[in-house]
Amino acid sequence: MVQPSRGTTGDLVPGFPDDICLGFANTRYYRGGDAPTEALGDLDALLAWCRSATLLSAGGERSLRRVWRDDAAAAEILRNAVALRETIYRLFFCTAEGKVPAPADLDALNRALLAAPSRIGLARSGSGFAWRVLPIDEPSVPTLLAPVIWSAASLLTGPRLPRVRHCANERCLWLFLDDSKSGTRRWCSMSACGNRAKAHRHYVRQKEG
Repeated sequence: MVQPSRGTTGDLVPGFPDDICLGFANTRYYRGGDAPTEALGDLDALLAWCRSATLLSAGGERSLRRVWRDDAAAAEILRNAVALRETIYRLFFCTAEGKVPAPADLDALNRALLAAPSRIGLARSGSGFAWRVLPIDEPSVPTLLAPVIWSAASLLTGPRLPRVRHCANERCLWLFLDDSKSGTRRWCSMSACGNRAKAHRHYVRQKEG
């Protein structure tokens, strides 16, 4: 995101999956367990996730490492990124529970939206299209994670919000979009939490029988 392709009147940023915000929220998982797994333990891990999500090119990563080379800057960026992630998680977890999110979390997302690059139109990019944004002067968490922020806003205001779920495994609590035909998906995946739940029910029945 920090080094998108240069357009004639601004920078070009490609489109991203509309649920990329949920993928970012899930970089902390097994949230209901005694020791949740943290995938963003340091700046390297944050940049690696951005690379894997195609938010960041190799050149963009090198540039960021030069800008955020001292420990204090790296720590501040990581704190801000994790705070944004937790805001997004709480917003969607609440909606999945049928509850009203805290106003402070909505305010925090609105501040991130204001700080993210302004989208000013669309432009051709290769065989497809990309967002044209105002040039980015200084890298920050909102510029690095702009597609995550945009997707959170779009998902919250879009028709698929009622399809946001969290895994029914109380130790997991992974967020996902339920695109099943019936709209009754309960697990992050049947091969993981779903099968464990089935095995547990079978064990209980055997024991009670």
